[in-house]
Amino acid sequence: MPPHIVIGDNGRMRTPLDYQTAFAGRRLAVTGARGFLGARLTDRLVGLGARVVGFDRAPGARENGNAVFVCGDLADPAALGEALDGAEVIFHLAAAAGHRESMERPLADFEGNVLGTLRLLRAAAERAPAARIVFASTRQLYGRAHRLPAPENHPVEPPDVHAVHKETAEHLGRHFSKQRSIPFTALRLTNLYGPAQPTRGPAAGLTGRFLRQALDGEGITILGDPNLLRDFVHVDDAVDGFLRCAMPAAPAGLWNLGAPPVSLGEFAAAIFRALDEPPQIRTAPLPEDFQSLAIGDFHSDWSAIRAELGWEPSVDLERGLRGTVRAFREHPAAR
Repeated sequence: MPPHIVIGDNGRMRTPLDYQTAFAGRRLAVTGARGFLGARLTDRLVGLGARVVGFDRAPGARENGNAVFVCGDLADPAALGEALDGAEVIFHLAAAAGHRESMERPLADFEGNVLGTLRLLRAAAERAPAARIVFASTRQLYGRAHRLPAPENHPVEPPDVHAVHKETAEHLGRHFSKQRSIPFTALRLTNLYGPAQPTRGPAAGLTGRFLRQALDGEGITILGDPNLLRDFVHVDDAVDGFLRCAMPAAPAGLWNLGAPPVSLGEFAAAIFRALDEPPQIRTAPLPEDFQSLAIGDFHSDWSAIRAELGWEPSVDLERGLRGTVRAFREHPAAR
């Protein structure tokens, strides 16, 4: 067992972890590398000395330190094969985004999340047959909570097409993993926020929409009940979860990432505290096309990944939002 990994008496990973030793010089691939989470993960891996190949549809510079970017789509076998070739770990973050959008364009969501994942798994089997795969899934596939916080064995009742497709992609990953005897891990993500997050379009989600409204001086409009509970995870905590799952001694698994729950109203108020401005918060009825996606209170149980990999949220909401607001003020074009 590598000496840089700390193992507790029960055989489970414990902090501190030496990421520099674990990732320096290793060839790693990140799909969706120019997205919110993918860009943050890529930057972190480059800082740790890893040799990163980023794969994304968005064009850009070919190189960035130890990172090389391949521009392409998951449907492009040549570009995908180039990105995955020889990778020791594949972080699969590329996806079609948007829960409501998936209901309007289900075939596009199927293409991005199911066929895209299947194409990646087949390309990995050919070009990176020993690669560990860490997949970005969603807590939305649980649907309405039967119990809170919701653990990984909670019933799966996807309320939308996007969640159905993410569940399918998880099954595909586990199937290929069993056939090839390589680790496949799925992280079910909740509401991410942080610097450079999308504030428009389907990838923005609730947190991006709230931030854009507050930063633009519009005031935040909460659709539906402001007392609904959610958990909000800072992007750096999410990155830490992906790194832990990619460590050489990490077991394959299915993990929730979560945080202490707060209400939508409390989250909106915390944004205005980060802005040092008085709160401007309104409520409005939930639009009809949102009704089928409403799941009531929801927050994830992350005790399993804490017990197995030592992960837990470390960026508290107030500090995380202040850093997010500061980043957007320094780079206003980002929003």
